[in-house]
Amino acid sequence: MRQYIWMILLALLLTNCTDNNGKKYVIGVSQCSGDIWRNKLNNELVMSTYQHDNVSLKFASANDNDRLQTKQINQFINEGVDLLIVSPNQVHTISAVIDKAYDKGIPVILFDRKTDSKKYTAFIGADNYEAGHEIGHFIAQQLEGKGNIVEICGLKASSPAIERDRGFMDALKDYSGVKVIARKHGDWVKESGVMAMDSVLTQAKEPIQYVFAQNDRMGLGALQSIRKHGAKGIKIVGIDALPVPGGGMENVRDGNLEASYIYPTRGDSVMQLALNILEKKPYKRDNYLKGALVTKANANVLLMQNEEMIKQTARLNALHGKVDTYLVQYNHQKMYIVLFSIILLLLIGIMVYIYRTILMKRRIEEEANKAKLQFFTNISHELRTPLTLIADPVNYIIHDDNLNLQQRNMLQIVQRNVLVLTQLVNEILDFRKVQNGKMELRLSDFNLTENMKQWIKLFNTSAQKKHIIISMDASEKIMLRADHDKIERICYNLLSNALKYTSEGGNILFKAIEKDGHVIISVTDNGCGIASDELAYIFNRFYQAKNSGRGTGIGLAIVKAFTELHHGEVSVKSEIGKGSTFTINIPRWQEGKVTEQSTDSIEQVVDYTETQEVPNQARHIDDLIQLYQTDKPEVLIIDDNNDIRTYLRTVLSESYNVSEASDGKSGLELARRIVPDIILSDIMMPIMDGLEFCQELKTDKAISHIPIILLTARSLDEQRAEGYEHGADAYISKPFSLRLLLSRIENLIESRKKLSQVLSKGVEDDQIGNLSNETDRSFLKQLRKIIQENLANSDLSVEQIGDEIGLSRVQLYRKVKALTGNSPVEIVRKARLTRARHLLQTTERTVSEVAYAVGFSTPSYFSKCYKDEFGENPKK
Repeated sequence: MRQYIWMILLALLLTNCTDNNGKKYVIGVSQCSGDIWRNKLNNELVMSTYQHDNVSLKFASANDNDRLQTKQINQFINEGVDLLIVSPNQVHTISAVIDKAYDKGIPVILFDRKTDSKKYTAFIGADNYEAGHEIGHFIAQQLEGKGNIVEICGLKASSPAIERDRGFMDALKDYSGVKVIARKHGDWVKESGVMAMDSVLTQAKEPIQYVFAQNDRMGLGALQSIRKHGAKGIKIVGIDALPVPGGGMENVRDGNLEASYIYPTRGDSVMQLALNILEKKPYKRDNYLKGALVTKANANVLLMQNEEMIKQTARLNALHGKVDTYLVQYNHQKMYIVLFSIILLLLIGIMVYIYRTILMKRRIEEEANKAKLQFFTNISHELRTPLTLIADPVNYIIHDDNLNLQQRNMLQIVQRNVLVLTQLVNEILDFRKVQNGKMELRLSDFNLTENMKQWIKLFNTSAQKKHIIISMDASEKIMLRADHDKIERICYNLLSNALKYTSEGGNILFKAIEKDGHVIISVTDNGCGIASDELAYIFNRFYQAKNSGRGTGIGLAIVKAFTELHHGEVSVKSEIGKGSTFTINIPRWQEGKVTEQSTDSIEQVVDYTETQEVPNQARHIDDLIQLYQTDKPEVLIIDDNNDIRTYLRTVLSESYNVSEASDGKSGLELARRIVPDIILSDIMMPIMDGLEFCQELKTDKAISHIPIILLTARSLDEQRAEGYEHGADAYISKPFSLRLLLSRIENLIESRKKLSQVLSKGVEDDQIGNLSNETDRSFLKQLRKIIQENLANSDLSVEQIGDEIGLSRVQLYRKVKALTGNSPVEIVRKARLTRARHLLQTTERTVSEVAYAVGFSTPSYFSKCYKDEFGENPKK
């Protein structure tokens, strides 16, 4: 094969180095659709032109649209192409335009599919009848002449679908015990296979042994449906057997498909036929390409051969590109110099290749199986070294007696997060070992019940902080032969997730029972739950549910992998707002050698984000306005990471009163109660994320005026835009500069003060228009209306105004004070005095009459207030 390729390469170079003065040909290629099979054909056609400088190709894909394919072929006709290669979408639909091209003298090659017209120059493609016939015999033999089959056909009225079905049914005529109990049509894509198989499984009354899908993509769609419905014992056979990643050949090797039939492309043969026609050389009108059945027995060998072919093709493409470059650069130089240089380079390349092949062949074969795992091991070592150089010095410094409390707290934050990174590296490595089949069970006999008690203890501190009760239900002794460390990791991940997503005051049940030689372990919580449309993906690697907040997305994938390593199954039941139950079912006794091992308990079971009390909340419980609260601005920090909250509290507490919340929901409740001057919030949090919190805040009448800064690791421009669209006043990416954060906080508070100074002159329409938030503008207009309508009411109180607006006395006071710089009482007094001045200037009423008209109980108090406000006696 290599000698053949090098001969082609040498011929290619020689051909490209000579001037071709022959006729130039333009060939139009009309594909009915675009997929990996047709892309492979297109690539082969392009490569075939490397030997023919006088041929250029124009491609068009109709995406299974008859009208579009007709339009594209008409375009080729108008452009005057020399030959058409057409793969018709259906038998009848584009016959007219193909006849038109043929009648205009343009040779037409039908590839892969035919039409109902005889006006074509030549046909080339696989024998679809033979493919269906081979598959029919194969399935019938596998069934030993008795069983039920489902057939999923391709696009209705397309020639491959018709001929494959005809060959398949003719083959089954020899087997009376084999029945086709259902036949559905798709459109050659995976989704149509899913829909067809869903329909069959929903309606099927008889057991199904085999599915014949007329191509591999629909077969894989049928497999997806079978797994979704939980059907067992159904095998799938397809057609195409493409040797590409995710193609039919790999799926046969991996056992997803029982077999597939190679449906060849052979672009080189198609090109040779086209050139024979154009150059008036002999050719056959009907040309059928040979296919072959691929089973698990030969799939791997075929894939290896294809891999070698891909390498050689890549080399061929690379060398072709080099030759083109050389030709452009040395176009005016003598032919013999160019030819000599290229041949010399080619010979050197061949010699180097042969030399490297001889020396490296054995080493490559020995190291190929180790390469993947070694790669990830090296990455682990590279990460662990700097982590060690961070962790060890920190552990040393943290015991220094000269550190003050703030320094020690900062170092503890570093220490905890180094541990988090180390655990993340270990988790990824374990996951890769599972993926590569390198993870093995180290079996030991242990009492599961006793271990469950120990694991629960490790979570007690975190649970107590959230007032969550973790209970256990298991018999006194459940002996289990399994890998202790992996069972511990499974239970740790499930318990930590339950604790993370269970609200304060909730319950978690850790349960284990023995049943039919199996042990069933479950973790049930009454937390936020998981949406039904996400349950199917919850165990996929790197998948994170919408309310998951931060995390790697591989914790549950590890649970699934370790469970399956124990020959068990994992499942989940969940309902939004009611909680979740995760269950693993494993055999009680694993087969294999029992080894005595010292197990290292998981260190990180205590979730540091939940182990400390949320500070600065006790002083807000009575909801009273205390004098000391006006000394410093109030900052509310919302983040599910306790270390971030601790760090921000440490650096802000000197200049601000600081309150904290661990998620958007509790943060919103706290904001309504204390009405802070500014809020700092993360975006990715459980229960309620930062964007939803921001939107709720800006539409809440009591707290819409509060500036909010979003602190997040999401730093893309579109993510920033999303934050501002939800009402954020500032957006700072993590890791953030403390100096920048402090400046933003100070500037936002100062801007709010300047606006309140403008509004302090009076709650008038022109001042209200300065506010950017519609909720705030609406609030002040409502406040102004209530005050104007009740100016004569001397009994008008803050409580009465709050009742009409829908706010508590405290909320109203803080809202009005933040927006205007004045208290509600001062706003009412200013409004009364302004009305009084207007009445004194425009009417003949006495001072006493005006005082009573604007709600003052005594003229003397009115006069005092008037003079304090305007600097003159009302009698003037």
